[in-house]
Amino acid sequence: MSPRKENQKHMDQVNQPSLPEPRYSFLSRERGAIREMKEAKPLDRQHQQVLSMLSGLQQNFSSLLQVVTNRLSYDKTKEAAFDKLYKEMEELKQDQELNQLRPLYIDLILHFDRMESIYRHGSVSPELTEILKTLSGELIEILYRRGVEPLYTQSDYFDPKTQQAVKVEPTSNPAEDNKIVGIVRHGFKYKEVILRPIEVVVKKYQP
Repeated sequence: MSPRKENQKHMDQVNQPSLPEPRYSFLSRERGAIREMKEAKPLDRQHQQVLSMLSGLQQNFSSLLQVVTNRLSYDKTKEAAFDKLYKEMEELKQDQELNQLRPLYIDLILHFDRMESIYRHGSVSPELTEILKTLSGELIEILYRRGVEPLYTQSDYFDPKTQQAVKVEPTSNPAEDNKIVGIVRHGFKYKEVILRPIEVVVKKYQP
């Protein structure tokens, strides 16, 4: 073949238009895309189901938490109400007991005063003095077991909460104003209730 004919053949091959892609190749890609979409849909549904389940669990947990909170608040309120009621009942019980037994306690305290006055200031034999001291000590023990206790001075100066001034002595020293100089009778209390204040002698400043 001559060179001219070979060149012409080469030019014809170069200028030959490309054939369209076979149809079966396009259909294959389309089927693959459809298959991927079908495979993705179940995953999306599962994801939605999981989210829905988690949302339901969160709502149930919130409801349960609210129930527990309300229950704890109710229990605390109920406990406080019972404590208050119990305290009021105890106070009422003590008040009733004191009202019933107060006359007896006062009589026993007066007997203690008489015995103490006799062996401190009376002219009695030493044997009788010891007997009276023993009896007065036993009487204090009986009162103590009933909740009645002697009052004691906490300071050298007058305290109107637990003391009663039955005698006043004048003083020219301002530092001695309201100073206790003597105890006339002991005071007693029933738990926190004053049955009888301590009767004392105090100094009063007079310039």
